[in-house]
Amino acid sequence: MGRVLLASSLFFLCAASTALGDPRDDFARETGLDSDLIGVIQVDVGGTGMTIAFVFVDARALESHVSPSLRQALQPYVGRNALYVNPSVRDVVSHFDFTPQAIAVQGEGRERTTPPASAWVELTPGFLGGTFEVNPAGASQGSGSEGVLVLGDLIDPTRPFDIFYGNERTTFRILPAGSSRGSTAASHDPISVPALGDVSSLESVLARPDLTEVSVAALFALDRSLVRMLDATVASNAVRFVFIRLEESVRTSALGVDLLSRLDPVIGTGAVMVWAISTTGAPFSPWYFYVQQSGTNFVFFSSASFVELTSGFLGLDRLEPATLAAAVIRLPKGVDAQAPFAVRYSTFGVTYP
Repeated sequence: MGRVLLASSLFFLCAASTALGDPRDDFARETGLDSDLIGVIQVDVGGTGMTIAFVFVDARALESHVSPSLRQALQPYVGRNALYVNPSVRDVVSHFDFTPQAIAVQGEGRERTTPPASAWVELTPGFLGGTFEVNPAGASQGSGSEGVLVLGDLIDPTRPFDIFYGNERTTFRILPAGSSRGSTAASHDPISVPALGDVSSLESVLARPDLTEVSVAALFALDRSLVRMLDATVASNAVRFVFIRLEESVRTSALGVDLLSRLDPVIGTGAVMVWAISTTGAPFSPWYFYVQQSGTNFVFFSSASFVELTSGFLGLDRLEPATLAAAVIRLPKGVDAQAPFAVRYSTFGVTYP
């Protein structure tokens, strides 16, 4: 099963990584989509595994971590019983034996039906002919394509319906608005602080190749146990993350009066400050962050789960070269701040304590 990559303007679900659980749950965690909106079919095509992800297009889907360009592309299909369709493979190919005409639908109490050609809309050129594009996050993430299937009266979304690809099937049971959909990050009261001004000194520090957790703690007079550092590779680009848990002791640190004044409302709440930088630039989305505790993943749906420290943090889709992005991650209400937890970015992460 693949994981969702939001590094570009499109979803592109890739089949390069191994799922640890239910594909719906994995995709829901990484996209912020409610799991009832997701269907996944996996098939073997001539010895190559293909994953086809389906997303029911409604207002909830557009309120997830959809990029602005994809949100704009899908907006016209809200209320039309449409599905976003994304086939993907782990290989880099320009064409693959994906046949949209092999997709059929069956609503509860209805006959299995193959939608007409007029029901399809291409999002990537050549989608209907099996043209695939390299994943925008990099060739290591495989390739795929995207389209929209407008089902209209072929289904009643208030009742279960099945989507088929050949003999394989995935079932949708769209929940009513307001229903509980699992472990998500409950929103806090929003906190807004002025963006930091000159962060050039921080950018210089974070770019140092010899930087370590110990040296960060020493430089800012922080308790070593509060600092975590992560050097990750995102779409073949190096990204450095520094995490600082905001316990009461940070008030006497050397973070500086300007920064500490902005952090004051969240100090002692279990919150974690994150600094991110890439010397070369790299794809980035704050919605890749989530908190993990006792086997449960808490994903973020609300901007109130973050406190922006640098301007535009929540709207980022890329880290510009050597430019700091900073925010505070507020622990979801379902997380016990006194027990061990992990702060993760996509497949990477750090743990506290």
